[in-house]
Amino acid sequence: MKVIDSRFVQSAYKFTDLSNSEFPEIAFIGRSNVGKSSLINTLLQRKNLAQISKKPGKTRTINIFEVLCKLNDHKEKINFADLPGYGYAKISEKTQQAWKSLIDDYILKRKNLCGVILIVDLRHNADKKDIEAKEWITSHRKEILLVPTKADKLSKSQAAIKIRMLKDQFLLLPNQEIIGFSSKSKQGKDQILEWISQITSLIKNGDDTC
Repeated sequence: MKVIDSRFVQSAYKFTDLSNSEFPEIAFIGRSNVGKSSLINTLLQRKNLAQISKKPGKTRTINIFEVLCKLNDHKEKINFADLPGYGYAKISEKTQQAWKSLIDDYILKRKNLCGVILIVDLRHNADKKDIEAKEWITSHRKEILLVPTKADKLSKSQAAIKIRMLKDQFLLLPNQEIIGFSSKSKQGKDQILEWISQITSLIKNGDDTC
């Protein structure tokens, strides 16, 4: 899969504000400040299409990006959905609940959602909220890819050990992948794009949903 171009489409505070789309969609989810925007920008070969903030919890909307890419010698369009980060303690309980409801509605009702990339920090053990997110996604039969970011912060041997640990902690099945990523070195970029290519191809045979 080769990304040709990309553009911002819309932001939505409520699921009902999202426009319907005919393009297969990949969602990105993770704790606040885990490197979600950096991952999206790296995949799209853009510097700041997805806004990067040093203040965790800033993203409070679902942000949709339309991606023109080359798949199997054909030009196709897919969507990336940047979901609000979770787990940031310095926001009100009311705001946290609103974010949770927004994400819940999206996972449950978004018909063109093909798969979800769950982003964690490779330097840390799995968090309870990360594991709950993984279980929620898989309970609704959505394809999932676990992407531990900041892989350049560890040696190759340390990173390999941490990836094995995360695989055990998340109880990943053999068909559920994990790909270490670094926005600095671009490690994992091609493998993640290949996973996206495989997942989005599920909708190419005239199906209404993934």
